Order: sequence, then C-alpha cells, then structure tokens
Amino acid sequence: MDVKHKRTVVLVGHAHSGKTSLTESLLYVSGATSRKGDVMQGSSLSDYNDDERERQCSINSSFLETTCKNHKIQFIDTPGYMDFIGETVAAIRIADSAIVVVDAVNGVEVGTEDVWQKLDALKIPRIIFINKADKSEAHVEEAITAVQQELSKDAHVVNLEDSDLIESIVETDDTLLEKYLESGTLSSEEINSAFRKAVLQAKIFPILTGSAATDEGVKALLDEIIDYFPSPIDHPDFQVQDIATKEAGTLTPSEDGPFAGFVFKSVFDPHLGYLSLVRILRGTLNSNAEFYNVNTHSKERISSISVLQGREQKSVEKASCGDIVALPKLKHTHVCDSLTDQKAQVLIDPINFPEPSISASIKPKTRADEEKISNSLHHLCEEDHTFRVNRDNETNELIISGIGDLHLKVMLERMRKRYHVDVDMGTPKVSYRETITKKASARYKYKKQSGGRGQYGDVALEVAPLPHDGEPYEFVNKIFGGAIPRNYIPSVEKGVLKTIKEGVLAGYHIDYVQVTVVDGSYHEVDSSDMAFQIAGGLAMKEAIKEAGPVLLEPIMDVAITVPDEFIGQISGDISSRRGRIMTSDVKGKKQVIKAQIPLSMMFKYATDLRSMTAGRGSYTMKMSHYDQAPGKVTEQVVEASKKKEG
Repeated sequence: MDVKHKRTVVLVGHAHSGKTSLTESLLYVSGATSRKGDVMQGSSLSDYNDDERERQCSINSSFLETTCKNHKIQFIDTPGYMDFIGETVAAIRIADSAIVVVDAVNGVEVGTEDVWQKLDALKIPRIIFINKADKSEAHVEEAITAVQQELSKDAHVVNLEDSDLIESIVETDDTLLEKYLESGTLSSEEINSAFRKAVLQAKIFPILTGSAATDEGVKALLDEIIDYFPSPIDHPDFQVQDIATKEAGTLTPSEDGPFAGFVFKSVFDPHLGYLSLVRILRGTLNSNAEFYNVNTHSKERISSISVLQGREQKSVEKASCGDIVALPKLKHTHVCDSLTDQKAQVLIDPINFPEPSISASIKPKTRADEEKISNSLHHLCEEDHTFRVNRDNETNELIISGIGDLHLKVMLERMRKRYHVDVDMGTPKVSYRETITKKASARYKYKKQSGGRGQYGDVALEVAPLPHDGEPYEFVNKIFGGAIPRNYIPSVEKGVLKTIKEGVLAGYHIDYVQVTVVDGSYHEVDSSDMAFQIAGGLAMKEAIKEAGPVLLEPIMDVAITVPDEFIGQISGDISSRRGRIMTSDVKGKKQVIKAQIPLSMMFKYATDLRSMTAGRGSYTMKMSHYDQAPGKVTEQVVEASKKKEG
C-alpha cells in the first residue's frame, strides 16, 4: 500500500474513558470485525491477557489494524491507569497521531491532562473524541468546555461553516489570513487544505462527540482520521546520530532509501517467547532478511515478519515505512535499539521512560523459587522498562520498583502465573549509617595461650570525626620505634575495617571517621596477622563506643509537582514526614515543591500523594545526603537490631 494511505493512531485517555470500546467500534464500523468485543465480558481484541480480563482494564498496549477507504489504519490501544504509563509513553513515541478519549460523564480527568502534556511535548496531531454521549448522565457541552479550558483553547467542534473555526484556521497561515482579511471569503478547498495543515502542525485539535457503545460518531471519526491525520511521510524528520560521522543528523521517513527501524516494545508470547515490536521509519524490511543492530553492534537475521491483531499474528512477506511489525527470536535486540542497513547506520534517541516511584522488597517462598527468580525478573524487566530490579548489597534484599502499587502487584502476579515463582513482598529496609561525634581512644591486647604457640596482638588507636562532605574513612599510621612491626599494620587496618562494616550501634556501616594507630606491642613468637587483626577490630569497637556514636539516616531530594490548590496540604504533609521545603517554583499550571525528606518516610508516598491530589500529583526522588537521625528513630532502629541479634 502507498505510504500516503497509511495512518498510525494511538488512543489515549483516563482509565475507563472507553478507549478499548472505541477501538472495538472503529474496527467494527470499518469492517475489520463482524462483531464487537466487550471489555466487561472479556471478549475485546485489545484486552486479551488473563490479567486484563480479570481486572477488566487495559494493562498493556495492544495493536490492531483495519482498512477503510483504501487506507490502512494501525490503532494502538493504551492503558489509562497511571501505573502503566510506560506503555503509553512508548506508544506515543512511535505513533503519528492520537485520539484523546474524554468521558462525557466525568469530563477531563487527571490521566487525560497528563497524557495531553506528553503529546504536546512531541507536537503530535490529535482529535478529541467525547465518548459516552448517549449516557443519561452525560454532560457533552460541559465536557467540550472543559477540553477547551483545561487542555487547549485551540480545540474546536468540527463545523467548517462555523465562522469562529474558520477564523482559527486562517490564523494558522499568514498568507491565507491576509487573503481572508482582504476578501472576507475563502473557497472550501482552501479552508479544507488549511484545516488539515493546522491539524498536522498540532495548531488545531478537532472535537467530535459520540458513543463507542452505539457506534455514534465513529464513522465521522474514521473519516477525519483519513482526511486530516498524517501519513508516515508527513511525520517530521527524526533526530538521529550518524554513526559514521558521529554527528547529529536527521532521518526523513520514506519508502525509499536504506532500511531503518526502532524497537519500542517487547511482547511475551507463550509459544514464541519474546517478540520485538518495531516501527519502520524508512525503507522496506523483507522476511528472511538481515539487518544491523546499531546499539549492540551485531547482525540479526529474521525468519518471519508478523502484523499483530490483538493476540493474533498475521505473517507478511515484507513491511515498509510506517508499519508496526513483530519480529520473533532476535538474539541481540532489546527495547530502544536502532535497526538499520549496515551501510547506513544511525542511532535513534531512546525512549525516556518514567522513573519508578514505589519500591518493595521481595523474597522467594521456596528454594525452587529462589533458583528461578532471577530469570523471571529479567524477562519482566525486558518487557516493561518502568519495572526495575536491584540487589541492595547493604541490606542484602532484592528490591523491585515500579510506578505504583497496582503495577507491582500485576508484575508479581505475572511472575507467579507465567514463571511459577512465588514471593513474599515487604517494605525495604533503610540503609542507615553510623558515625561518631567526638574524639576517643582505646587499647586492646589480644592474648591467648593454649599450649604450643600462642596468639598476641596489642593495638592502641584513636578515632576522630571527619566532615560529612568528604571521605567517609581515613586510616593513619603513627607507630614509631617498631612498637608494632610494619608488616602487621595492614592486619590492624583489616580488623578496623571489619568493625566499620559491622557497626557498633545498630549493625550499620560506620562513616566519616578517622582512625589513627598510635601505639601497641608485639611478641616475637606469638604475634600473627590474625592476632593483630582481632586486636585492631576490638580496639576500634571500644573507641567507637566512647566517641558518641549516632545513627545517620538517608535524606532524599524530592521534587513534587502538584496543582496550586494542593500546595497547603502537601506542605503540611511534608512537615509530618520530618521533611524540609527548600524551594517552590511555578511550572505551567502547577507548582514544583523541592524538599528534603528522610527515605524511611517515603516508601508509601506514591500512593499517599495520589490520594491527596486525586491522582494529579507526581514526584521524583534521588539520594541527597545522610543526616543524624532523631533520638526516637535511633531507639527504634537499635531495638530492632537487638531483636534481630536475639
């Protein structure tokens, strides 16, 4: 099919606005299906995974296509829940246009606001579809007003005879505006042409109303997709890096020229394993062909090419510019990789996936689960790039991180059902630190005699606090006159480091301490490396106990973005978490509060913030520094440590 007759459209909007139902209606009205699937009955083409059917909502993006008026339209149905925003971000990145679905009953909701900003950032053309207009409780006019006030003043109900819309159209084209002001009229061809251009440039956003349930307005929506939405070659040039010259460049979409594609998603298939989903940006890809992975510097040969229709896969001999295809069993290819002809290598910018905002510790329930857990988590991370896994070496916990509670629960359900791995989930431990507040000294003589050669090591040392913005540890040797032979000094330090690792107060690493070895003694026969290691470690322990040990807790830099009306509530909540507000800045219609908050108070913050702001708040967090923990916190941590030892 001619590339000019292709459309790639992503459906976005708040949860339960009717995106999946609208996709079913679009397929049915265009003749791709003979009956409409139903989300509540678990029969929709989009929500085909077991977890989606159980929860009656989209969790993954799904890919469907139809042919209408000799045009091929690829639809991407995305989840509405913010927990699965990574799916939407990836879909938006490779779509040419978007249908923003708004519920006529509830109006513009938080998920719609968020995704609109993401579409704005990429200047993606879009149509707003006011869904559920047939409902008795629908408020269509109010929903239209909300769209114009909360999303864009450039959103207009489509009526090309309306003078207000015509004026908005001509204002997007200086030449046309001048002609309109001079003559007062324009031909319908000029208005139509200018309207499409304005839509393509994301300067005007058509509003349609209807109902996915009754198919009302769906034929008009299909017409507008064909008439006003861009083809793949209408897409602006892609920003790339030329591998040969190492310079920034552009890639112009076309059916001609060397092949270039971008991997934007990985999909698990129970029979084939993982499928790499690729948007073809330029050229043609044939089955049994070879291409080059620029990211992994490796050649890949493909055995087959498939087009997805929900769960179903349809084999095709070739695909070209604009097509979304599934490639099975690629050995060296991952999400965000650039695939090209080896003679025309370019690197495409990766997708900026949202950072996780909630973490949990997990541990396998059985030894069998322990053996399988690493492999299953690796596969889940490959499929979902907002899901992260890491091992905390200090607490020795396995930590999973995601966008929200629901996100983590879904991922663990998949691990259990797909890979038969069961885990217990809990709150991660905080990696506290210990330090000292004053100078102190101690001496320890280790002497052991039990027949034959004995053990002897004698170490005197001093400890002193170091600045918290410098090195966490310093070892100084001030032994003169051979009180401790030079070859035993490394053994003394080894013992000191063992105590530093184990802590004294509550079992946490000791930081910001200077250790100076000042004196000692040895025995020509009984002294050994082990004896001095033990003496050094125990002398260090005694000195730390006398040096005013305190507990340090990790403090996080937190940036919280919320609408103005929640500022007071958020500020009070920060104080209740022992946090300090550092700055507050305006960002569009929202405020960004930058604060420092102890990590121990942040593990459930994603859920709490969503509750406080009706889902309209978001935050990012990174490590700032360690600070002395309050006495009450120290008491609790020390008590917990004693119980663990007991």
